[in-house]
Amino acid sequence: MLPVLTHSQVTHYRPSAGDHLAELCDRHGSDKGSTRADGHVYRWPPHTYAAYYQQLFGHCRMSITKVFECGLGSPDGSIANNMGPSGRPGASLRVWRDWFPNASIYGADIDRSALFQEERIRTFQVDQTDPTAINRMWAEVGVEDFDLIIDDGLHEFRAGTCFYEHSAHRLRKGGVYVIEDVADPDWAKYVCFFEDKGIGCELVRAVVPTAMRQPCANTLIVVRH
Repeated sequence: MLPVLTHSQVTHYRPSAGDHLAELCDRHGSDKGSTRADGHVYRWPPHTYAAYYQQLFGHCRMSITKVFECGLGSPDGSIANNMGPSGRPGASLRVWRDWFPNASIYGADIDRSALFQEERIRTFQVDQTDPTAINRMWAEVGVEDFDLIIDDGLHEFRAGTCFYEHSAHRLRKGGVYVIEDVADPDWAKYVCFFEDKGIGCELVRAVVPTAMRQPCANTLIVVRH
C-alpha cells in the first residue's frame, strides 16, 4: 500500500540578489541552483535546491567538515543521467568546497574519466547499484562521520536505496542524507522504504514560479540521522 502523507509545510521565500550558493552554482556549472533562467552548460532548467540547502545549512556552514556526493556529472553520453558534452564533472563538489570553507569534500562516480583531485576534493569510482563496489569505495575513502551525504547519481529507486543501505552508516549522528531528483513514480516507494526501516524522512518539493521553466524532477528525499 502506498503511504498517505497527511502533514506538510509550505515555505515561501524571496530569492536574494546576493544568493551566494546559487551564484557558486552558476560559477562552477552545477544545476543545483542558479540566479538566472538560462545560459547554463546543462540542457535543462536549473533546480532550486540551492535555496533549500542555504536554509538548511546557512547558519552552520562554517562548522561543516565532511561532505560526500555521489554523482560527479559525467559528460559521457553513453552513461545514464550524464550532464551532456558541455557538462563539468565535479561542479557541485567545487560549490561545496567554496560554500563550506572548512570542509573536506569527497565524491564518486561510475565514470572513471570524470574523477579528479583538487584542493580539499577527492573523488573515487563507484557503481551505486553494486554493494561490493560501494563497500570497496568507502574502504578507499577511509573517512566516516560525514555531516552531509548527497545522492545525485543514477536517480533510480533501486540505485538510491542500494547506495543508502551501504552508505548511511558513514553519516554522523545529527547528519543529513539527501536523495536528489526523485521522480514522481519513485517518491512513494522511498517513503515506504524508510517507513519499513522505522526511519523518518521528508519529501521536499521545490516549486518555482510558473513564469519559469520547471525542471522535470525537482524533488528531494531528506533523512536526518
